[in-house]
This record gives sequence, C-alpha cells and structure tokens, in this order.
Amino acid sequence: MRVRSKALASMLILAALAACKPEEAAVEKPRPVRAIIATPVLDGEEITQTGEVQPRYETAHGFRINGRVTSRLVDVGARVKAGDSLATLDDRDVQNDVRAAEADLRSATASEDLAKVALDRQQTLLAKDIVAKVRVDEAEANWHSARSRREAAAATLANARNKLAYTKLAADSDGIVTSVGANAGQVVAAGQMVATLASTTEREAVFNVAEKLLQNAPQDVRVQVSLSADPRISVTGTVREVSPTADPVTRTFRVRISLPDTATAMAFGATVTGRVVLPAGLLIAVPASSITNEGGKPAVYVVDPATGILARKPVTVARYTTDTAYIAEGLGKGDAVVTAGVAKLRPGQKVLFEGSAKP
Repeated sequence: MRVRSKALASMLILAALAACKPEEAAVEKPRPVRAIIATPVLDGEEITQTGEVQPRYETAHGFRINGRVTSRLVDVGARVKAGDSLATLDDRDVQNDVRAAEADLRSATASEDLAKVALDRQQTLLAKDIVAKVRVDEAEANWHSARSRREAAAATLANARNKLAYTKLAADSDGIVTSVGANAGQVVAAGQMVATLASTTEREAVFNVAEKLLQNAPQDVRVQVSLSADPRISVTGTVREVSPTADPVTRTFRVRISLPDTATAMAFGATVTGRVVLPAGLLIAVPASSITNEGGKPAVYVVDPATGILARKPVTVARYTTDTAYIAEGLGKGDAVVTAGVAKLRPGQKVLFEGSAKP
C-alpha cells in the first residue's frame, strides 16, 4: 500500500508540473516560392487557320441551244486555253436552217433587185409623162418592201449562223476542268452545265474565321499562306472578301485571301495554313501556372521584396498559349510574380524567394 501511495503521489506531482509549464506559441516559417520579375514587351497575337486553295473564277459552261451532244472533248483535270473546244452538238438541223436562210436571202435579194428595176422604169416613164405619179409611188413602195424583206432574211441568216457556232462549246479563258455534266449522246437543254472551268489566272485561299478574330483584325492585314504539305512554299496574300453573313451551322465567316501569281505551285483544293500577327501592344508574359482567381476573375500573387508578404492582384489576360498567359492590365514593371504553387498560398502570407528570372 505504501508503494502504491508513493507512485500515485509522483504522478500527481508530474501532472502539476506539466500544468504549470507555459505553452510555447507555434511560429509559421516563411514558405519558399519561385517568382519572376514582370517585364512588359511589345507583343502581337499570332493567329493560325487552315484553309483551302480555290480559283477566284469558276464558270459552268453550257450550250446556248438545245441539242444532242456528239462529243465531249475534255475530262476532269484537263488544262485548256481560251478558245479550245470542250464539246460539240449534232449540227445537222442547224445546218439545214442555215441553208434555208441563205435561200431566203437570195430570193429576197432578187425581189429587191426586180423592185428596183421596176421603180427605175416607172420613174423614166413619168419623166416622159407616159405614166401617172401614182404608178411611181406604187413601184417605190414595192421596192421598200422588198428591201425590208431582204434585210429580214439577212438577219435570219445571221441568227442561223450564230446557232451553228453555238453547236461548238469553247473555253472563254485559260483554266482547268473541275467537273463535267454531260456525255456524248445525251440530249441537253440550253444553259445546262456540260463542263465547269476554273480559271488559272487568279487563285485564292479560303478560310472560315471566327467572329472574334474578325473584330480584332486590322483592315489592311496581310496573311502568310503556306502549303501544308510543303511549308517551304509560302506567299503573302491580302484580304479580298469577307462574307457579310455567318455560316448558319459553324457560325464562322468565310474570308477569301487573294494570292499573287507566284502561288501557281498551290494546286486547287490543296490545304494551306494562314498565319497573321495581330498587334496587341505591351504585354507581360507569365507562366500559366501563375494564374489563380479572385471572385471568379484571373489574379496573380505578387511578393513585396522588402517584407516578403504576398498580395493578390486581379489581372486582365489578353490571351493564353499552351504554357503562357499574357497580361494586359494589373501588373507593373518590376513586380515579383509567384509562378508555382499558387493554390496553396494566401494573401498576407510571408514567403521567401531568391533571385528572379524573366519568363
């Protein structure tokens, strides 16, 4: 019993001593962080789009008259020059029309000559007071009528010859056949597409561009267009046309870039990449890992070099890339921006950082 009493007394003494010892206050050590020094640079945003090479002019060629196709002289991909034949129609009926019109013209010409002879005779007789003036007037009217019939017959012959020329379909400019719509033996109507010809005189790069990019682009922007299959083939083009309405499905606007004559190596339908740099003014580039948020808006942590205390600053981000954020507003030159671990930091926290580096 005496041993137990001594042990209990010892425990009570130790507990009393522990209760009397003052509690040491826990002191948070400064957290080491990495930081960079903000440096504004003159920077522009590079926009890259994928598009397609197309001809500026693509014309559907068809016959001006109805008829049966006797031959189609070109296929898709054929290169033709202005005046080359593309197809022909059966011209037998038109040849008959031409011969009939020629016969009508000869008949009308003979009638006019006869009427003129009759008029001259009546005028001679009138001068000798052998016939009355009314006979001369009648002969003159007959001559005018015959002359009109001759002129009508000449016009009919000209139309018939034109129709004969229309039985041959010719290219109106140098180009490449991109599609065909009729074969030999097929009966076609006037205006029906027989061959579509893409002019090789002018080429364009066509891109589908988002509305936001169009709003920020200057009016006189120049676009670097490169062949996707061979980026060494590259030319600089200018904006020729911007669609006034958006595509109902993609909600993008079609932009056509005129390419210079040196773009002949870019075949129609080839995939191209267009690059343009939009001016963005002075920006501060920081790693994307620096971005946190304050009230749902982008922010960064800045270290006061004198005290080592963190401050959270709201910023305006002009644009992002894969690993970089470009700050337009909110940072000043020389600010020490924390670049990592921002999710575990808080405003007013004391940190340690050594040195600085540019992004």
